[in-house]
Amino acid sequence: MQNQRVEKTSRSPEDSGFETLPALFDHAAERFGQRVAMKSHHPWGYQSITYREMVRLISYLGTGLIARGLERQARVALLADNSPEWALLHAAVTSVGGIIVPLETSMRENEIRHLLMHSGATMLVVSPAIYGDRIEGMHLKDVQVFIIGEETNLGEPSIGEVMADGKQRINDGDGEFFGRKSSVSPDDIAAISYTSGTTGQPKGVVLLHRNLVANVKGCIERFSVTENDSFLCLLPLYHTFASTTTFLVPVAAGCSIAFARSLKSREIREDIEREGITILIGVPLLFEHMASSIRDRLEASPKHKRLLLRILSGIVAGLGRIFRRRVGSGIYRRELSKKGLGSIRFCVSGAAALRRDVERALTDIGLTILQGYGLTEAAPVVAANPLDRPKSGTVGPPLGGVEVRIDSPDGDGVGEVTVRGGNVMKEYWKNPEATAGALRNGWLHTGDLGIVDGDGYLTIVGRKKDIIVTAGGKNIHPESVEAKLNRSPFILESVVLPVPDRKGNDRVAAIIVPDYDTLGGLDEVLTEEGIRQTISDEIRKVCSELPEYKRIIDFQIRDEELPKTPTRKVKRHLVTWIKE
Repeated sequence: MQNQRVEKTSRSPEDSGFETLPALFDHAAERFGQRVAMKSHHPWGYQSITYREMVRLISYLGTGLIARGLERQARVALLADNSPEWALLHAAVTSVGGIIVPLETSMRENEIRHLLMHSGATMLVVSPAIYGDRIEGMHLKDVQVFIIGEETNLGEPSIGEVMADGKQRINDGDGEFFGRKSSVSPDDIAAISYTSGTTGQPKGVVLLHRNLVANVKGCIERFSVTENDSFLCLLPLYHTFASTTTFLVPVAAGCSIAFARSLKSREIREDIEREGITILIGVPLLFEHMASSIRDRLEASPKHKRLLLRILSGIVAGLGRIFRRRVGSGIYRRELSKKGLGSIRFCVSGAAALRRDVERALTDIGLTILQGYGLTEAAPVVAANPLDRPKSGTVGPPLGGVEVRIDSPDGDGVGEVTVRGGNVMKEYWKNPEATAGALRNGWLHTGDLGIVDGDGYLTIVGRKKDIIVTAGGKNIHPESVEAKLNRSPFILESVVLPVPDRKGNDRVAAIIVPDYDTLGGLDEVLTEEGIRQTISDEIRKVCSELPEYKRIIDFQIRDEELPKTPTRKVKRHLVTWIKE
Protein backbone atom coordinates (compact mmCIF):
# COMPACT_ATOMS: atom_id res chain seq x y z
CA MET A 1 0.00 0.00 0.00
CA GLN A 2 1.26 3.50 -0.80
CA ASN A 3 2.20 6.03 1.86
CA GLN A 4 -0.65 8.13 3.21
CA ARG A 5 -0.43 11.70 1.97
CA VAL A 6 1.33 14.28 4.09
CA GLU A 7 -0.68 16.13 6.71
CA LYS A 8 0.58 19.65 7.30
CA THR A 9 -0.52 22.70 9.25
CA SER A 10 -1.13 26.00 7.51
CA ARG A 11 2.11 27.97 7.85
CA SER A 12 5.34 28.14 9.79
CA PRO A 13 5.40 30.63 12.66
CA GLU A 14 6.34 34.14 11.64
CA ASP A 15 9.92 35.23 12.11
CA SER A 16 10.31 36.23 15.74
CA GLY A 17 13.66 37.96 15.33
CA PHE A 18 15.87 35.10 16.51
CA GLU A 19 17.35 32.07 14.76
CA THR A 20 19.81 30.87 17.41
CA LEU A 21 19.59 30.38 21.18
CA PRO A 22 21.83 33.37 22.06
CA ALA A 23 19.66 35.53 19.80
CA LEU A 24 16.59 34.14 21.61
CA PHE A 25 17.98 35.20 25.00
CA ASP A 26 18.89 38.67 23.70
CA HIS A 27 15.44 38.98 22.15
CA ALA A 28 13.88 38.22 25.55
CA ALA A 29 16.07 40.76 27.37
CA GLU A 30 15.29 43.50 24.85
CA ARG A 31 11.53 42.92 24.89
CA PHE A 32 10.90 41.95 28.51
CA GLY A 33 13.87 43.55 30.35
CA GLN A 34 12.46 44.20 33.84
CA ARG A 35 9.93 41.40 33.90
CA VAL A 36 10.69 38.43 36.17
CA ALA A 37 12.29 35.63 34.20
CA MET A 38 12.94 32.99 36.87
CA LYS A 39 12.03 32.51 40.49
CA SER A 40 13.19 29.85 42.93
CA HIS A 41 12.69 29.00 46.60
CA HIS A 42 15.45 29.38 49.17
CA PRO A 43 15.39 28.91 52.95
CA TRP A 44 15.00 32.68 53.40
CA GLY A 45 12.24 33.04 50.80
CA TYR A 46 11.94 33.42 47.04
CA GLN A 47 14.68 34.85 44.86
CA SER A 48 13.90 36.15 41.39
CA ILE A 49 15.87 37.54 38.47
CA THR A 50 14.66 39.68 35.61
CA TYR A 51 15.30 39.06 31.94
CA ARG A 52 17.93 41.80 31.86
CA GLU A 53 19.70 40.26 34.86
CA MET A 54 19.45 36.80 33.32
CA VAL A 55 21.29 37.86 30.16
CA ARG A 56 23.94 39.66 32.23
CA LEU A 57 24.55 36.50 34.29
CA ILE A 58 24.76 34.45 31.09
CA SER A 59 27.52 36.75 29.83
CA TYR A 60 29.46 36.46 33.12
CA LEU A 61 29.19 32.68 33.14
CA GLY A 62 30.04 32.34 29.46
CA THR A 63 33.10 34.56 29.83
CA GLY A 64 34.28 32.57 32.85
CA LEU A 65 33.93 29.29 30.97
CA ILE A 66 35.83 30.66 27.96
CA ALA A 67 38.64 31.69 30.33
CA ARG A 68 38.80 28.08 31.52
CA GLY A 69 39.22 26.76 28.01
CA LEU A 70 35.71 26.26 26.61
CA GLU A 71 36.16 26.07 22.84
CA ARG A 72 33.58 26.40 20.10
CA GLN A 73 31.57 23.17 19.72
CA ALA A 74 33.24 21.68 22.81
CA ARG A 75 30.88 19.51 24.88
CA VAL A 76 29.84 20.48 28.41
CA ALA A 77 27.98 17.80 30.38
CA LEU A 78 25.40 19.03 32.87
CA LEU A 79 24.43 16.66 35.70
CA ALA A 80 22.25 18.63 38.07
CA ASP A 81 18.79 19.05 39.52
CA ASN A 82 16.41 21.74 38.29
CA SER A 83 17.44 25.27 39.26
CA PRO A 84 17.98 28.69 37.68
CA GLU A 85 21.68 27.75 37.52
CA TRP A 86 20.81 24.80 35.26
CA ALA A 87 19.05 27.17 32.87
CA LEU A 88 21.87 29.74 33.00
CA LEU A 89 24.49 27.06 32.24
CA HIS A 90 22.50 25.78 29.27
CA ALA A 91 22.22 29.36 28.00
CA ALA A 92 25.86 30.29 28.63
CA VAL A 93 27.32 27.20 26.95
CA THR A 94 25.13 27.47 23.85
CA SER A 95 25.64 31.25 23.67
CA VAL A 96 29.39 30.86 23.15
CA GLY A 97 29.01 28.12 20.56
CA GLY A 98 29.53 25.24 22.97
CA ILE A 99 27.40 22.09 23.07
CA ILE A 100 25.37 21.25 26.15
CA VAL A 101 25.06 17.56 27.09
CA PRO A 102 22.27 17.16 29.69
CA LEU A 103 22.61 13.97 31.74
CA GLU A 104 19.95 12.14 33.70
CA THR A 105 20.54 12.71 37.41
CA SER A 106 19.70 9.13 38.44
CA MET A 107 22.50 7.58 36.35
CA ARG A 108 25.15 5.57 38.13
CA GLU A 109 28.93 6.00 37.85
CA ASN A 110 29.44 3.58 34.98
CA GLU A 111 26.67 5.16 32.90
CA ILE A 112 28.03 8.65 33.56
CA ARG A 113 31.55 7.65 32.59
CA HIS A 114 30.29 6.01 29.39
CA LEU A 115 28.34 9.09 28.24
CA LEU A 116 31.19 11.45 29.13
CA MET A 117 33.50 9.35 26.96
CA HIS A 118 30.96 8.91 24.18
CA SER A 119 30.11 12.61 23.96
CA GLY A 120 33.75 13.68 24.32
CA ALA A 121 32.81 16.14 27.06
CA THR A 122 35.70 18.31 28.28
CA MET A 123 33.74 19.88 31.15
CA LEU A 124 31.23 18.54 33.67
CA VAL A 125 28.98 20.74 35.81
CA VAL A 126 27.39 18.90 38.71
CA SER A 127 25.22 19.51 41.80
CA PRO A 128 27.12 19.27 45.12
CA ALA A 129 25.13 16.25 46.35
CA ILE A 130 25.63 14.33 43.11
CA TYR A 131 29.35 15.19 43.14
CA GLY A 132 29.83 13.79 46.62
CA ASP A 133 27.68 10.74 45.92
CA ARG A 134 29.01 9.68 42.51
CA ILE A 135 31.58 11.95 40.86
CA GLU A 136 34.22 12.54 43.53
CA GLY A 137 35.41 8.93 43.53
CA MET A 138 35.54 8.63 39.74
CA HIS A 139 38.84 10.55 39.44
CA LEU A 140 38.07 11.99 36.02
CA LYS A 141 41.32 12.87 34.24
CA ASP A 142 40.41 14.66 31.04
CA VAL A 143 37.24 16.41 32.22
CA GLN A 144 37.18 19.68 34.17
CA VAL A 145 34.59 19.48 36.97
CA PHE A 146 32.62 22.46 38.31
CA ILE A 147 30.22 22.47 41.25
CA ILE A 148 26.94 24.39 41.17
CA GLY A 149 26.78 26.96 43.95
CA GLU A 150 28.61 30.02 45.22
CA GLU A 151 31.43 28.43 47.18
CA THR A 152 32.41 24.85 47.82
CA ASN A 153 35.00 23.02 49.86
CA LEU A 154 34.94 19.98 47.59
CA GLY A 155 38.23 20.72 45.86
CA GLU A 156 36.65 21.77 42.57
CA PRO A 157 35.84 25.31 41.37
CA SER A 158 32.27 26.49 41.85
CA ILE A 159 30.04 28.05 39.23
CA GLY A 160 29.83 31.10 41.50
CA GLU A 161 33.60 31.51 41.23
CA VAL A 162 33.49 31.08 37.45
CA MET A 163 30.77 33.70 37.20
CA ALA A 164 32.62 36.17 39.44
CA ASP A 165 35.74 35.74 37.34
CA GLY A 166 33.72 36.33 34.16
CA LYS A 167 32.17 39.48 35.59
CA GLN A 168 35.60 40.88 36.44
CA ARG A 169 36.91 40.10 32.97
CA ILE A 170 33.99 41.85 31.28
CA ASN A 171 34.44 44.88 33.53
CA ASP A 172 38.09 44.89 32.45
CA GLY A 173 37.05 45.01 28.80
CA ASP A 174 37.06 41.32 27.80
CA GLY A 175 34.60 41.09 24.91
CA GLU A 176 35.22 37.55 23.67
CA PHE A 177 31.83 36.34 24.92
CA PHE A 178 30.02 38.88 22.74
CA GLY A 179 32.13 38.02 19.71
CA ARG A 180 31.48 34.32 20.20
CA LYS A 181 27.77 34.94 20.65
CA SER A 182 27.42 36.90 17.43
CA SER A 183 29.19 34.16 15.45
CA VAL A 184 26.88 31.32 16.51
CA SER A 185 25.10 29.92 13.45
CA PRO A 186 21.64 28.27 13.21
CA ASP A 187 23.44 25.20 11.85
CA ASP A 188 25.79 24.91 14.85
CA ILE A 189 25.14 22.04 17.25
CA ALA A 190 23.42 23.30 20.41
CA ALA A 191 22.85 20.05 22.33
CA ILE A 192 23.50 16.34 22.38
CA SER A 193 20.56 14.86 24.25
CA TYR A 194 20.74 11.19 25.10
CA THR A 195 17.50 9.27 24.69
CA SER A 196 16.08 7.56 27.75
CA GLY A 197 16.50 4.13 26.22
CA THR A 198 13.08 2.39 26.34
CA THR A 199 14.41 -0.27 23.99
CA GLY A 200 18.11 -0.48 24.90
CA GLN A 201 21.28 1.62 24.71
CA PRO A 202 20.76 5.40 24.77
CA LYS A 203 21.61 7.31 21.59
CA GLY A 204 22.95 10.87 21.44
CA VAL A 205 20.48 13.05 19.55
CA VAL A 206 22.27 15.96 17.85
CA LEU A 207 20.08 19.07 17.94
CA LEU A 208 21.08 22.22 16.08
CA HIS A 209 20.20 25.76 17.13
CA ARG A 210 17.66 25.93 14.30
CA ASN A 211 16.00 22.69 15.48
CA LEU A 212 15.35 24.05 18.96
CA VAL A 213 14.36 27.52 17.74
CA ALA A 214 11.88 26.06 15.23
CA ASN A 215 10.25 24.01 17.97
CA VAL A 216 10.08 26.96 20.35
CA LYS A 217 8.33 29.10 17.75
CA GLY A 218 5.94 26.29 16.85
CA CYS A 219 4.95 25.76 20.50
CA ILE A 220 4.40 29.47 21.15
CA GLU A 221 2.16 29.69 18.08
CA ARG A 222 0.16 26.54 18.86
CA PHE A 223 -0.54 27.45 22.50
CA SER A 224 -0.80 31.25 22.09
CA VAL A 225 1.75 31.80 24.86
CA THR A 226 2.14 35.44 25.96
CA GLU A 227 4.23 37.36 28.46
CA ASN A 228 1.29 37.23 30.88
CA ASP A 229 1.68 33.48 31.32
CA SER A 230 3.51 31.78 34.17
CA PHE A 231 5.09 28.31 33.99
CA LEU A 232 5.97 25.85 36.74
CA CYS A 233 9.30 24.14 36.04
CA LEU A 234 8.46 20.72 37.41
CA LEU A 235 9.77 18.06 35.02
CA PRO A 236 13.52 17.28 34.98
CA LEU A 237 15.25 19.74 32.65
CA TYR A 238 17.73 17.16 31.40
CA HIS A 239 14.84 15.80 29.32
CA THR A 240 14.31 17.72 26.07
CA PHE A 241 10.53 17.86 26.59
CA ALA A 242 11.07 19.82 29.80
CA SER A 243 13.96 22.04 28.68
CA THR A 244 12.11 23.11 25.53
CA THR A 245 8.61 23.59 26.96
CA THR A 246 9.35 24.87 30.47
CA PHE A 247 12.56 26.82 29.80
CA LEU A 248 13.09 27.90 26.19
CA VAL A 249 9.42 28.46 25.29
CA PRO A 250 8.57 30.66 28.30
CA VAL A 251 11.81 32.63 27.95
CA ALA A 252 11.13 33.34 24.26
CA ALA A 253 7.62 34.52 25.14
CA GLY A 254 8.66 36.61 28.17
CA CYS A 255 6.87 34.45 30.75
CA SER A 256 7.76 33.95 34.39
CA ILE A 257 9.26 30.54 35.31
CA ALA A 258 8.82 29.33 38.89
CA PHE A 259 10.94 26.35 39.92
CA ALA A 260 8.88 23.79 41.83
CA ARG A 261 10.02 23.10 45.37
CA SER A 262 9.42 19.37 45.11
CA LEU A 263 7.25 16.72 43.48
CA LYS A 264 4.94 16.46 46.50
CA SER A 265 1.31 17.01 45.47
CA ARG A 266 0.62 19.49 48.26
CA GLU A 267 3.66 21.63 47.46
CA ILE A 268 2.93 21.55 43.72
CA ARG A 269 -0.59 22.80 44.45
CA GLU A 270 0.76 25.52 46.75
CA ASP A 271 3.33 26.58 44.12
CA ILE A 272 0.62 26.81 41.46
CA GLU A 273 -1.59 28.96 43.67
CA ARG A 274 1.14 31.23 45.06
CA GLU A 275 2.82 31.87 41.70
CA GLY A 276 -0.40 32.15 39.69
CA ILE A 277 0.70 29.43 37.26
CA THR A 278 -1.31 29.65 34.03
CA ILE A 279 0.29 26.85 31.96
CA LEU A 280 1.12 23.52 33.59
CA ILE A 281 3.32 21.13 31.58
CA GLY A 282 3.43 17.57 32.85
CA VAL A 283 3.53 13.86 32.18
CA PRO A 284 0.53 11.53 32.60
CA LEU A 285 1.49 10.44 36.12
CA LEU A 286 1.18 14.04 37.37
CA PHE A 287 -2.31 14.36 35.93
CA GLU A 288 -3.32 10.92 37.22
CA HIS A 289 -2.43 12.06 40.75
CA MET A 290 -4.24 15.35 40.18
CA ALA A 291 -7.40 13.60 38.95
CA SER A 292 -7.31 11.16 41.87
CA SER A 293 -6.90 13.97 44.40
CA ILE A 294 -9.74 16.01 42.93
CA ARG A 295 -11.96 12.92 42.74
CA ASP A 296 -11.31 12.15 46.42
CA ARG A 297 -12.13 15.72 47.45
CA LEU A 298 -15.36 15.71 45.45
CA GLU A 299 -16.40 12.37 46.95
CA ALA A 300 -15.93 13.91 50.39
CA SER A 301 -18.35 16.73 49.49
CA PRO A 302 -22.03 16.71 50.61
CA LYS A 303 -24.32 14.53 48.51
CA HIS A 304 -26.31 17.42 47.01
CA LYS A 305 -23.10 19.13 45.88
CA ARG A 306 -21.79 15.95 44.22
CA LEU A 307 -25.11 15.53 42.41
CA LEU A 308 -25.07 19.13 41.18
CA LEU A 309 -21.50 18.81 39.86
CA ARG A 310 -22.36 15.56 38.06
CA ILE A 311 -25.33 17.23 36.37
CA LEU A 312 -23.20 20.23 35.37
CA SER A 313 -20.48 17.89 34.09
CA GLY A 314 -22.97 16.11 31.88
CA ILE A 315 -24.30 19.38 30.46
CA VAL A 316 -20.79 20.74 29.82
CA ALA A 317 -19.66 17.48 28.19
CA GLY A 318 -22.72 17.49 25.94
CA LEU A 319 -22.16 21.08 24.87
CA GLY A 320 -18.49 20.28 24.22
CA ARG A 321 -19.45 17.46 21.87
CA ILE A 322 -21.96 19.66 20.02
CA PHE A 323 -19.62 22.63 19.55
CA ARG A 324 -16.42 20.53 19.37
CA ARG A 325 -14.69 22.67 21.95
CA ARG A 326 -14.32 22.83 25.72
CA VAL A 327 -17.00 25.00 27.28
CA GLY A 328 -18.15 25.90 30.73
CA SER A 329 -14.86 25.98 32.60
CA GLY A 330 -16.07 29.10 34.41
CA ILE A 331 -18.69 26.96 36.16
CA TYR A 332 -15.95 25.24 38.09
CA ARG A 333 -13.62 28.18 38.60
CA ARG A 334 -14.61 28.60 42.25
CA GLU A 335 -14.05 24.90 42.93
CA LEU A 336 -10.70 24.96 41.16
CA SER A 337 -9.65 28.03 43.13
CA LYS A 338 -10.40 26.21 46.38
CA LYS A 339 -8.00 23.50 45.25
CA GLY A 340 -5.29 26.02 44.33
CA LEU A 341 -5.75 25.49 40.59
CA GLY A 342 -7.87 28.53 39.69
CA SER A 343 -5.11 30.37 37.82
CA ILE A 344 -4.45 27.57 35.29
CA ARG A 345 -5.45 28.41 31.71
CA PHE A 346 -4.62 24.95 30.45
CA CYS A 347 -2.42 21.91 31.03
CA VAL A 348 -0.28 20.09 28.48
CA SER A 349 0.43 16.37 28.84
CA GLY A 350 3.29 14.82 26.92
CA ALA A 351 6.03 12.15 26.90
CA ALA A 352 3.51 9.28 27.08
CA ALA A 353 -0.16 8.57 26.43
CA LEU A 354 -2.69 10.08 28.84
CA ARG A 355 -5.42 7.72 29.98
CA ARG A 356 -8.84 8.66 28.60
CA ASP A 357 -10.49 8.42 32.02
CA VAL A 358 -7.93 10.84 33.48
CA GLU A 359 -8.45 13.28 30.64
CA ARG A 360 -12.21 13.02 31.11
CA ALA A 361 -12.02 13.47 34.88
CA LEU A 362 -9.97 16.67 34.62
CA THR A 363 -12.10 18.02 31.78
CA ASP A 364 -15.28 17.32 33.75
CA ILE A 365 -14.19 19.60 36.58
CA GLY A 366 -13.19 22.43 34.22
CA LEU A 367 -9.47 21.90 33.62
CA THR A 368 -8.45 22.10 29.98
CA ILE A 369 -5.82 19.46 29.28
CA LEU A 370 -4.17 19.24 25.88
CA GLN A 371 -2.33 16.14 24.72
CA GLY A 372 0.75 16.44 22.55
CA TYR A 373 3.25 14.13 20.95
CA GLY A 374 6.96 14.33 20.35
CA LEU A 375 10.33 12.68 20.66
CA THR A 376 13.84 13.88 21.43
CA GLU A 377 14.78 13.52 17.75
CA ALA A 378 12.21 16.25 16.93
CA ALA A 379 13.42 18.76 19.56
CA PRO A 380 10.89 17.38 20.77
CA VAL A 381 7.29 18.47 19.99
CA VAL A 382 5.74 17.17 16.76
CA ALA A 383 2.03 17.70 17.31
CA ALA A 384 -0.29 19.12 19.95
CA ASN A 385 -3.97 19.84 20.37
CA PRO A 386 -4.89 23.50 19.78
CA LEU A 387 -6.46 25.34 22.69
CA ASP A 388 -9.57 26.38 20.75
CA ARG A 389 -10.33 23.02 19.09
CA PRO A 390 -8.87 20.08 21.03
CA LYS A 391 -9.95 16.58 20.09
CA SER A 392 -10.06 14.01 22.87
CA GLY A 393 -7.94 10.89 22.40
CA THR A 394 -5.70 12.50 19.79
CA VAL A 395 -2.39 14.35 20.07
CA GLY A 396 -3.62 17.07 17.71
CA PRO A 397 -2.33 18.28 14.34
CA PRO A 398 1.37 18.91 13.61
CA LEU A 399 2.94 22.20 14.71
CA GLY A 400 3.46 24.93 12.15
CA GLY A 401 6.28 24.05 9.76
CA VAL A 402 6.08 20.35 10.68
CA GLU A 403 4.85 17.65 8.33
CA VAL A 404 3.59 14.24 9.41
CA ARG A 405 3.18 11.29 7.06
CA ILE A 406 1.80 7.86 7.85
CA ASP A 407 4.16 5.42 6.16
CA SER A 408 2.72 2.22 4.64
CA PRO A 409 -0.70 2.41 6.35
CA ASP A 410 -2.71 -0.78 6.74
CA GLY A 411 -6.37 -1.19 5.90
CA ASP A 412 -7.34 0.84 8.97
CA GLY A 413 -4.96 3.68 8.09
CA VAL A 414 -2.43 2.74 10.81
CA GLY A 415 1.23 2.98 9.87
CA GLU A 416 4.56 4.36 11.06
CA VAL A 417 4.58 8.06 11.93
CA THR A 418 7.26 9.91 9.95
CA VAL A 419 8.16 13.56 10.46
CA ARG A 420 9.79 16.31 8.41
CA GLY A 421 10.54 19.89 9.46
CA GLY A 422 13.05 22.34 10.87
CA ASN A 423 12.78 20.69 14.28
CA VAL A 424 14.16 17.31 13.15
CA MET A 425 17.62 16.38 14.47
CA LYS A 426 20.79 16.41 12.40
CA GLU A 427 21.91 12.89 13.36
CA TYR A 428 22.78 10.49 16.17
CA TRP A 429 26.18 11.34 17.64
CA LYS A 430 28.87 8.93 16.42
CA ASN A 431 26.25 6.47 15.21
CA PRO A 432 25.90 6.57 11.41
CA GLU A 433 24.11 3.22 11.28
CA ALA A 434 21.33 4.36 13.62
CA THR A 435 21.16 7.70 11.78
CA ALA A 436 20.66 5.96 8.45
CA GLY A 437 17.88 3.88 9.96
CA ALA A 438 16.02 6.86 11.41
CA LEU A 439 16.56 9.52 8.71
CA ARG A 440 15.50 8.33 5.27
CA ASN A 441 14.85 10.55 2.25
CA GLY A 442 14.46 13.60 4.45
CA TRP A 443 11.96 11.98 6.83
CA LEU A 444 12.42 11.00 10.47
CA HIS A 445 11.06 7.50 11.03
CA THR A 446 9.82 7.58 14.61
CA GLY A 447 9.07 3.91 15.18
CA ASP A 448 5.65 4.98 16.52
CA LEU A 449 2.44 3.78 14.92
CA GLY A 450 -0.35 6.25 14.29
CA ILE A 451 -3.31 7.31 12.21
CA VAL A 452 -4.34 10.74 10.92
CA ASP A 453 -8.05 11.58 10.69
CA GLY A 454 -9.82 13.75 8.16
CA ASP A 455 -9.16 16.92 10.19
CA GLY A 456 -5.41 16.27 10.25
CA TYR A 457 -5.36 15.17 13.93
CA LEU A 458 -2.84 12.48 14.81
CA THR A 459 -3.58 9.54 17.11
CA ILE A 460 -0.70 7.40 18.39
CA VAL A 461 -1.54 3.69 18.48
CA GLY A 462 1.69 2.12 19.74
CA ARG A 463 5.29 1.25 18.93
CA LYS A 464 6.19 -0.51 15.71
CA LYS A 465 8.64 -2.84 17.52
CA ASP A 466 6.03 -3.79 20.13
CA ILE A 467 3.40 -5.19 17.77
CA ILE A 468 2.33 -8.73 18.62
CA VAL A 469 1.60 -10.84 15.54
CA THR A 470 -0.65 -13.83 16.18
CA ALA A 471 -0.43 -17.17 14.38
CA GLY A 472 -3.45 -16.05 12.38
CA GLY A 473 -1.60 -12.98 11.13
CA LYS A 474 -3.50 -10.50 13.31
CA ASN A 475 -1.64 -7.44 14.64
CA ILE A 476 -2.12 -6.43 18.27
CA HIS A 477 -0.95 -3.07 19.64
CA PRO A 478 -0.10 -3.73 23.33
CA GLU A 479 -0.68 -0.11 24.41
CA SER A 480 -4.36 -0.25 23.46
CA VAL A 481 -4.94 -3.32 25.64
CA GLU A 482 -2.82 -1.89 28.50
CA ALA A 483 -4.87 1.31 28.48
CA LYS A 484 -8.02 -0.73 29.12
CA LEU A 485 -6.37 -2.81 31.86
CA ASN A 486 -4.99 0.25 33.64
CA ARG A 487 -8.47 1.71 34.02
CA SER A 488 -9.22 -0.95 36.63
CA PRO A 489 -8.99 0.44 40.18
CA PHE A 490 -7.18 -2.77 41.18
CA ILE A 491 -4.44 -2.54 38.53
CA LEU A 492 -1.66 0.00 39.05
CA GLU A 493 0.11 -0.71 35.76
CA SER A 494 0.56 -3.43 33.18
CA VAL A 495 2.60 -4.63 30.23
CA VAL A 496 1.08 -6.76 27.49
CA LEU A 497 3.63 -8.95 25.74
CA PRO A 498 3.88 -12.04 23.55
CA VAL A 499 4.64 -15.40 25.15
CA PRO A 500 5.23 -18.44 22.93
CA ASP A 501 3.07 -21.52 23.40
CA ARG A 502 4.31 -25.11 23.02
CA LYS A 503 4.11 -24.82 19.24
CA GLY A 504 6.17 -21.63 19.21
CA ASN A 505 3.22 -19.37 18.31
CA ASP A 506 2.88 -16.10 20.19
CA ARG A 507 -0.03 -15.76 22.58
CA VAL A 508 -1.08 -12.62 24.40
CA ALA A 509 -0.03 -12.40 28.04
CA ALA A 510 0.23 -9.63 30.64
CA ILE A 511 2.38 -8.67 33.58
CA ILE A 512 0.27 -6.91 36.20
CA VAL A 513 1.30 -4.69 39.09
CA PRO A 514 -1.69 -4.60 41.47
CA ASP A 515 -2.83 -1.41 43.20
CA TYR A 516 -2.45 -2.61 46.77
CA ASP A 517 -3.82 0.64 48.20
CA THR A 518 -7.17 -0.04 46.54
CA LEU A 519 -7.07 -3.74 47.32
CA GLY A 520 -6.27 -2.94 50.94
CA GLY A 521 -9.37 -0.76 51.16
CA LEU A 522 -11.74 -3.65 50.43
CA ASP A 523 -14.02 -4.90 53.19
CA GLU A 524 -12.36 -8.30 53.17
CA VAL A 525 -8.66 -8.96 53.67
CA LEU A 526 -7.39 -10.69 50.53
CA THR A 527 -4.92 -13.55 50.53
CA GLU A 528 -2.46 -13.95 47.66
CA GLU A 529 -4.96 -16.31 46.06
CA GLY A 530 -7.71 -13.73 46.54
CA ILE A 531 -5.60 -10.99 44.95
CA ARG A 532 -4.90 -13.19 41.96
CA GLN A 533 -8.59 -14.00 41.61
CA THR A 534 -9.50 -10.30 41.77
CA ILE A 535 -6.97 -9.46 39.07
CA SER A 536 -8.18 -12.41 37.00
CA ASP A 537 -11.75 -11.13 37.23
CA GLU A 538 -10.65 -7.66 36.10
CA ILE A 539 -8.77 -9.10 33.13
CA ARG A 540 -11.82 -11.16 32.21
CA LYS A 541 -13.99 -8.02 32.23
CA VAL A 542 -11.57 -6.23 29.91
CA CYS A 543 -11.24 -9.21 27.58
CA SER A 544 -15.02 -9.53 27.25
CA GLU A 545 -14.94 -6.27 25.29
CA LEU A 546 -12.07 -7.33 23.02
CA PRO A 547 -11.95 -9.46 19.87
CA GLU A 548 -10.94 -13.03 20.68
CA TYR A 549 -7.45 -12.71 19.17
CA LYS A 550 -6.65 -9.79 21.51
CA ARG A 551 -7.69 -11.53 24.70
CA ILE A 552 -5.13 -12.23 27.41
CA ILE A 553 -4.43 -15.94 27.82
CA ASP A 554 -2.22 -15.79 30.91
CA PHE A 555 -0.83 -13.24 33.36
CA GLN A 556 1.80 -12.87 36.08
CA ILE A 557 1.72 -10.58 39.09
CA ARG A 558 4.70 -8.40 40.04
CA ASP A 559 4.90 -6.46 43.29
CA GLU A 560 7.59 -3.99 42.23
CA GLU A 561 6.95 -1.00 39.98
CA LEU A 562 7.86 -1.59 36.34
CA PRO A 563 11.18 -0.04 35.21
CA LYS A 564 10.68 3.37 33.63
CA THR A 565 12.45 6.25 31.93
CA PRO A 566 12.52 9.70 33.60
CA THR A 567 9.32 10.59 31.72
CA ARG A 568 7.57 7.49 33.06
CA LYS A 569 7.65 5.37 29.91
CA VAL A 570 7.98 1.67 30.67
CA LYS A 571 11.32 0.20 29.61
CA ARG A 572 9.82 -2.77 27.82
CA HIS A 573 13.16 -4.37 27.07
CA LEU A 574 13.67 -4.86 30.82
CA VAL A 575 10.26 -6.49 31.37
CA THR A 576 10.39 -10.24 30.83
CA TRP A 577 8.06 -13.17 31.34
CA ILE A 578 9.31 -15.49 34.07
CA LYS A 579 9.23 -19.11 32.97
CA GLU A 580 7.66 -21.27 35.64
